[in-house]
Amino acid sequence: MTTTPPPSDGLPDDVESGPYRPTGRQWLVVGFLLAFGVGFLLYHWLKDDGLNQSAALYVGIPVVLAIILALTAPPKRATGVAMKVTTILLLLSIPVLGEGACCVLLAAPIFYFFVYVVAWAIDNGRRGRGTPGFAFAVPAVLALMALEGTTPALAFDGAAVSTATRVVDLPADQVASALARPMRFHDVARTGILAIGFPTPLDDDGGLDPGAVRAIAFDGAHHRGGPTAQHHWGTGHSALVLKVIRRTGDSVVFVPVSDSSPISSWLRWDRIEVDWHPVDAARSQISWRLHYTRLLSPSWYFGPIERVVTARTADYLIRAIDLRGADG
Repeated sequence: MTTTPPPSDGLPDDVESGPYRPTGRQWLVVGFLLAFGVGFLLYHWLKDDGLNQSAALYVGIPVVLAIILALTAPPKRATGVAMKVTTILLLLSIPVLGEGACCVLLAAPIFYFFVYVVAWAIDNGRRGRGTPGFAFAVPAVLALMALEGTTPALAFDGAAVSTATRVVDLPADQVASALARPMRFHDVARTGILAIGFPTPLDDDGGLDPGAVRAIAFDGAHHRGGPTAQHHWGTGHSALVLKVIRRTGDSVVFVPVSDSSPISSWLRWDRIEVDWHPVDAARSQISWRLHYTRLLSPSWYFGPIERVVTARTADYLIRAIDLRGADG
């Protein structure tokens, strides 16, 4: 008597049937797509609500990205994967969100910092290394940090001043005439942090007498071809318009009238002071002070960056003075 074999499901005998489980690589793809989509939506939501200058963007978004990436990455690789995917997302922000290289370079360190902290904390929690107090403290601190700048009550005072001083080969009685001439923006190279993609000054015009208006024109961003988002600066020219409110024999003070340049989204110019005095018969010392208010948060991150940028700007403006104009 023969026994009828049980019906076959078509699978080899050594393969167990059961619910489908995504592989680690598939989870990585899911994490990347989810992080990209959530980051894109958060960016536009914060921008539309006027919070794109606050820590909600520069702290909140990397924290959310890190949570998504760390939870979808293999347990022992969460931190490394989160850092690598963050690099890809930052690069994608240029063609997708219309960000510039300058903005991405300045934002990258704070993004990397918070992505690393959150992914590292999740990694430790998975391995049972963290304490309950630590697990509670990290999200609480991050949430508080992300609130800076979201309302005036949660913003720190951004008033600051940066100064640059140089000795130039020009008698003190000729400095005022040199300042009254157009600046030599095309002849003086911007170096250091100013060379990473900040708005390029083209020319300026106006006088130095009290009540005179001085306008500095800036170049727009380059047009981007193909299916990419245009630079959020726009391709048209912009301008910073200043007015002379005080003039003495060895100083001049400007205040802003209007500012349509991209710089106005990072800081607000309050006052610009230039003074000079003789070093000897043929040389003068010129000091250029930029009074401004920082608009970006968090203050602990963007405060030092803006101090460096404005100090280098003040130095660049001294170097751009037309000292040779008197000689033709």
